[in-house]
Amino acid sequence: MKFCIRRNIFSLLLAIGIAAPAMAAGSFAENSLAGWVQYTATGELELRAVVTGDCPVVEIDGQPVAMDIRVAATSAHPNVVCSTLLPEGVARLELDGQAMPVPVANPQRIVVVGDTGCRLSAGHGLYQECNNDSLWPFAQVARSIAAYEPDLIIYTGDYIYRESPCPEGDEGCADSPWGDNLATWEADWLRPAHPLHLAAPLVLIRGNHEICSRAGSGWFRYLDARQHPGICIENTAPWSLLLDNISLGIMDTATLKKDGESLAPLFAEQLRELDHALEQDSWLLTHRPFWGYGADDDSGELKTPTAELQDAVRMAGLPASTRLLVGAHIHLAELLEFANDRPPQLVVANGGTQLVSRVEPPTTIDGVDITEQLVIYQYGFVVMEALGRSSQQWDVGFRDIEGRELERCRLHKESVSCSK
Repeated sequence: MKFCIRRNIFSLLLAIGIAAPAMAAGSFAENSLAGWVQYTATGELELRAVVTGDCPVVEIDGQPVAMDIRVAATSAHPNVVCSTLLPEGVARLELDGQAMPVPVANPQRIVVVGDTGCRLSAGHGLYQECNNDSLWPFAQVARSIAAYEPDLIIYTGDYIYRESPCPEGDEGCADSPWGDNLATWEADWLRPAHPLHLAAPLVLIRGNHEICSRAGSGWFRYLDARQHPGICIENTAPWSLLLDNISLGIMDTATLKKDGESLAPLFAEQLRELDHALEQDSWLLTHRPFWGYGADDDSGELKTPTAELQDAVRMAGLPASTRLLVGAHIHLAELLEFANDRPPQLVVANGGTQLVSRVEPPTTIDGVDITEQLVIYQYGFVVMEALGRSSQQWDVGFRDIEGRELERCRLHKESVSCSK
């Protein structure tokens, strides 16, 4: 078995280095907190804006269009979320005078990023230094993603990690907001992700931190790919995005059990549904990986999630067109190739949340041998660069917070090879 691992050699340097500069304010109007373009569950593009007043008028190919209210203000979220669907083939889009990204039908440069929020967790006893841009580097990661100039950004979930108050006397997170409210969403995602929002259209995946008992209300308010449902829903239906050169299947794996019972049968039915919906070579996107590995947050011992998804595959199989599985949840980045025709698993969960410790790598997961693996214990993101106009081969580049390449692999139609 081939094996390559990258230690977190820059962590100490980052800890003692100069913090990254604050995010540029951009040219949004004073009442606009954030704006971005995302794909919806119908495959259409939608512009969203978070404002403190009336919904703005945007320019779509030079024509003014009034945005609609997606959801009104609440006590926890005293803002208005606005939206407007974009016409197919839109070439120019402006929000408050700021140019917004437009779609690329045949994306050649795709960024994958995830698990970015600053962890404040009484349950785990973990309190990240949210006030230090070197120790919580998501803002710099977002700037580096923007500098890369991607055609599409896939966000693998877990936006909100500030779930507990900062302990008294802890200067690293002093005065941080926490809980599912506007202040937390601003601090963890809306503001630090601003450069990322302006870089490319987004495909947004729900993480387990966005379940209904955590930040689920904010998830449906700001990010869910459908019209606002009015309530928090534990599991949403899968959806697909069919681009010219690649198909994406998106599953909501934030919740794994209902009333103590495994949701594997539900996931199996969703896999069958996606099998009919997906075309050509496809990537299956989930927050929790089907087959990945890393250290447990509390014990530091090896874990290989996710049993419920593995059971679903035994019941239904993967969609026949699946060439790559993309997930997150384990706070590292890795690419695993397997024997027995199991598709490779890419895990990208190193966008800013406190990283996991190193573990001894397994040789098998769920009964199948690992034939190639690359593991990165370092903050950053992943870039997928198409080789040619088809979806047959992609270069997979693992980049650090500054956008420098750490390692590179090549994803062939049926195999993975990594440079050493």
